[in-house]
Amino acid sequence: MTSKNRYKFTFGEKQLTLTTDKDNLFMEEVERLAHEKYDTIKEKLPKADDETVAILMAINTLSKQLEREMAWDEKEHPEAEEDKA
Repeated sequence: MTSKNRYKFTFGEKQLTLTTDKDNLFMEEVERLAHEKYDTIKEKLPKADDETVAILMAINTLSKQLEREMAWDEKEHPEAEEDKA
């Protein structure tokens, strides 16, 4: 059975505790990236509340993930792209 790690950090004004199977070093990098993305969105939308920023971050993340999955699928199954043409 995998041990779970409880990792605490602050997002905007909110204290969060995440339960994860990742180690602290990995989660520190996730936290750094979350703060970086948060700051970028707040610069562009300074009046956005933390919930709106979180939603935009989630949508951006899902968009990037979908792009990567589609690129992976193209590499794994190039014949599928040829069939579309």
